Amino acid sequence: MESESVYANRWHILIVISTIQLILMLDATVVNVALPAIKTELNLNDASLTWVVNAYLITAGALLLLGGKLGDAYGVLKIFKVGLWFFALFSLVAAIAPSPVVLILGRAGQGIGEALAAANGLAIISLVFPKGEERAKAFAIWASVAGLGSIIGVLVSGLLTEYLSWRWVFGINVPIIVLLAIVTSLTIPVFMNASKVRLDIMNAFVLACAVTAISIGVIGSGIESNLLLRAGVAVVGLLAVIGVFFRCKHTSDGIIPKRLLTPSPRFYGYGIIAIQAGTSGALFYLGVLILQGPLGMSPMQAGFSWLPFCLGFFPGIFLSQHLTQTKSPQATALTGLIISSIGLALFAFAAYQTSYWIGMFPAMLVTSIGFGCVAPIAQSLATSDLSEVDAGAGAGIANTVQQLLQVLGVTLFVSIALSVSGDENLASIEASGFSLAFLLCAGLMLLGFFMMLSKRSSVVLNTSSLANQ
Repeated sequence: MESESVYANRWHILIVISTIQLILMLDATVVNVALPAIKTELNLNDASLTWVVNAYLITAGALLLLGGKLGDAYGVLKIFKVGLWFFALFSLVAAIAPSPVVLILGRAGQGIGEALAAANGLAIISLVFPKGEERAKAFAIWASVAGLGSIIGVLVSGLLTEYLSWRWVFGINVPIIVLLAIVTSLTIPVFMNASKVRLDIMNAFVLACAVTAISIGVIGSGIESNLLLRAGVAVVGLLAVIGVFFRCKHTSDGIIPKRLLTPSPRFYGYGIIAIQAGTSGALFYLGVLILQGPLGMSPMQAGFSWLPFCLGFFPGIFLSQHLTQTKSPQATALTGLIISSIGLALFAFAAYQTSYWIGMFPAMLVTSIGFGCVAPIAQSLATSDLSEVDAGAGAGIANTVQQLLQVLGVTLFVSIALSVSGDENLASIEASGFSLAFLLCAGLMLLGFFMMLSKRSSVVLNTSSLANQ
C-alpha cells in the first residue's frame, strides 16, 4: 500500500467505483424487459433468447478469477480500466447487431469487460477500506448502489424499449462508460502496484472452460433434448473445477492462491452470495414474464412496476449496517435470509393474483428488504482479511460465484416454471410453475438461513474481525 495521502481520497474512490458497478449490474438485468422486442425483431427462438442473457453471465463468470489474478499481477487499477474499455466496445457491438449471432457475441464481449472491471473494482474497495466501521459503511454503500443497478436496469429497459428501441438498452452504455473511464483516470491515483504473481494461465484456461461447460450443460443450448449429454458436459466441467481446486491447494501460487482455500468467514460470504445470486436472477426473469404476460403490462409499465424493490432495498441496507454494528455478522445474515425467504414465498402467492397491488407489490417490498440486508454483509465476509497481493483473486472468487449462480439460477428456476406452466403464449401461461419456482427459491434462502444458524458459523463469524466493526 502507498502513503496515507491515498486514503484521504478514499470516499471519492468509492463513489467512482460504485457508480461503475451500478452500470455493470444494470447491464445484467437491463435486457430482461427488452427480451420480447429482441425476440420479435431478430426472430429468436426461446433457447437463443436465453443466451442473450446467459452469454453475458457465462463469460463474466468464467473469466472473473482470471480478471482478479491479472489485477494482482499487473495492478488492479490498470486492469480495471482495461475492463471498462472492453465493456464500452462490446456494448456498441450489441447495440448495432444485425443478427442473433452478433448480438450474443456482443453480450459475451460485455461479459469479458465486466469480468476485468468487477473483480478489480471490488478489490480496490476492499484494500482502501481494510477494516473497521468505515469498511461496513463502504460495503453498505457499494452493495446499495450495485443493488440499485439491478432495479434501474429493469426501469431503464422499459423506457428505452417502449420509446426508442431495444438497441438503446446496450447503446446507452457507450457514452456513460467512456465518461466514467476518463473520470477514473483523473480521480483515482495509481496506488495499486503490480505484484510478483504468477498468472497460472493453464489453470485459468481450464477453469474458464470448466465454468462454461457447467453452464452449457445446465442451459443445454443446442442439446436441449439430450439430457444424458447435458449431464455429461456438466459433470466434466464440475470435475475440472474440482481438479483445479485440488491443484491450487497443493501449489504455492495457482489461479486461486492456496491461502484463500483455508476455512474462514469468506466461505460463508461465498455461500450467501451464491444463494442470493441464484434466486435474484430467476426472480427478475420470472417477474418480468408475469408482469408482461398475465398482468398485461407494457415494457415501460413493467419496468416501473419494480420501483417497490428500490423502496425496500435501502431500508434493508440500513438494517444491515445497524445489525452488523450492534449485534453480529451472523445476526445480520440470519435476518436478511429469513426476510428474503418470506418475500420469495409471497411471490409464489403473487403468481396466482390478477392484481399487482395485492400480489407483486408486497412481494417486491419484503424481498427487497431482505436482499438489502444480506447483500452488504455477504460481500464484506467474502472479501474479509484479504492482503494486497490477494485482493484481486479474492474479489474474483466472490464475483465468479455470483455470476455463475445467476446463470444456474435463471436456467434452473425458469426451466421449472415454464415446463410446468408452458411458454407458448405468455398472456395465457398458468401460474402453477411460476409459484413452484418461487417456492423453491424461498426454500434455497431457508437453506442458507440454517447454514448460518449452525454452531460452527456462530464461532467463525462472531470471533472474526468483522464482528468488531
